[in-house]
Amino acid sequence: MKRRFLLFLILLVVIAIIGCKDSKKTTEQSTYTPINYEGSPLNIIALPEERAGIIIERFMPIKYYLESALKRKINLKIPADYETAIAEISKDDNHIAFLDPAIYCEAKHKHKKKIKVLLKTILKEEIKSHAVLVTKENSPITKVADAKGKRLALGSKDSSFSYLIPLSMLNDVNIRLTDLSRVSYLQQEDRVALSVLIEDHDIGGLSETVAKKYTGDGLRIIKRSEPIPRFVVTSSNSMEGTLRDNIINSLLSLKDAGILTSLDPSIAGFTKAEDKDFDVIRAMIFNLTEKDYREYGKDVIKVAILPLYSAITIYERYEPLMRYLTENTGYEFKLYIPKDFEDFVSVVKSGKIDFGYQNPYIFSIISKDYDLKPLVTTIGEDSDDEGKSKQSDYFRGVIITHQNSNIKDIADLKGKKVLITSLKSAGGFLSQKIFLKQRGIDVEKDMILIDAKKQENVIFGVYRGEASAGFIRKSALVVWKDAIDMSKIKVLAETEPLPNWPFVVARELPPQLVSKVKDLLIKLDNKKILESARISGFKPASEEEFKKLKLY
Repeated sequence: MKRRFLLFLILLVVIAIIGCKDSKKTTEQSTYTPINYEGSPLNIIALPEERAGIIIERFMPIKYYLESALKRKINLKIPADYETAIAEISKDDNHIAFLDPAIYCEAKHKHKKKIKVLLKTILKEEIKSHAVLVTKENSPITKVADAKGKRLALGSKDSSFSYLIPLSMLNDVNIRLTDLSRVSYLQQEDRVALSVLIEDHDIGGLSETVAKKYTGDGLRIIKRSEPIPRFVVTSSNSMEGTLRDNIINSLLSLKDAGILTSLDPSIAGFTKAEDKDFDVIRAMIFNLTEKDYREYGKDVIKVAILPLYSAITIYERYEPLMRYLTENTGYEFKLYIPKDFEDFVSVVKSGKIDFGYQNPYIFSIISKDYDLKPLVTTIGEDSDDEGKSKQSDYFRGVIITHQNSNIKDIADLKGKKVLITSLKSAGGFLSQKIFLKQRGIDVEKDMILIDAKKQENVIFGVYRGEASAGFIRKSALVVWKDAIDMSKIKVLAETEPLPNWPFVVARELPPQLVSKVKDLLIKLDNKKILESARISGFKPASEEEFKKLKLY
């Protein structure tokens, strides 16, 4: 207790010293030209991500800019905490808010039509806005998978960058809160960084912007998330349209690098935003907390994607495809991300979704007792690091072990614990089952199978020595190469190829829509969309090519 109290005192002293420097810097740098104001004052809410002094310093330049552009007095409001901020956002006298994406999703869910999304920040090409996981420079933790059993520091439970996304990155490697020795919520990101530096915690989750302030002091980034917009700009729905338009146009035309960098170094400007831009955040919230903020209108076309990878990876890959279909059909297409394979099967059979995109084994299982119509199948895949299978109509599974394992060939697998992606996985179970059966090995009788639910869980389980071997799709080795040291993973065998993923019609839909979607997918040649999805294209599907899978 004495040591922890001493560390806490040190933390307070460091924060106080930095706070004095911030205050001095603010006084020295702030400049302001008097303005003849017109109309009533506007209020801007900024979230308490860091100390009030730092928030004020960051937002004062944009406050002055908007006062000049709008000819109105602007009051900057910093709520005491995130919960207060969410309550304040919907009030008519709080006109504009600069929100974290997760806060926006929660506020939108709670206040429904009381807030309106206006803009989101554009990220610089050379500097992206990431959440990061950090350790101290001399820490033995080098990869995310090494965090199991360690002490974790987070910010606020309402934050994207210091809670939701860091936990999602840990969840991606099958590390839950219960797998950590201690989890602390320090509210402000500076406290997270300093707590790791004074070794009160082994690992911390926060925004890269704040983390970089401490890398010179010995803080080391071990994992970055995919880029996420730093801010979502909203208005109260009671704001009259002309004023809202003036605010939007003022921020869209803001090009002053000094003002933007002050707000956050990753920001290149602002662009118009839609509510659906943040569906990936809603999916992450649901998968972590089961709070369902997802919204699907009556006429929305829902496309369920088998959750082979994390929600944020799936959105990064397939959201461009959804926008392509939306733009060319007159219907709004939105992704639906189930929690796991079993949830995918349940959702499809319940008739809740319109189209599905899944591996061929899941298709064959569901289609035995539920009418699925394959439209197209994938050409190419993100299969190997040499790109040799980019034009293939098929994909492969692999059997992996740890580099230090005493398993030398497939005969050594008998009697061993083997992690599988799922009993319903084509690349992470079926392909290996067929391959080994042809060589006299019955996986269900000769091995101890452990259902790991996801490809990444198999890889990290083998990496950590939780099983002797694992079954995965070959492409997963490429996807997760940055999360662990792949030199410690050995490929024991490759399976024969299986038919690639079919895109299917999951319920009764207007024939003209189905025909249009099929035609659009077959003719798709947009390189950006295809590269995002890690495929080469689509070809017409035939149920004949999936018949042999129904035998297993």
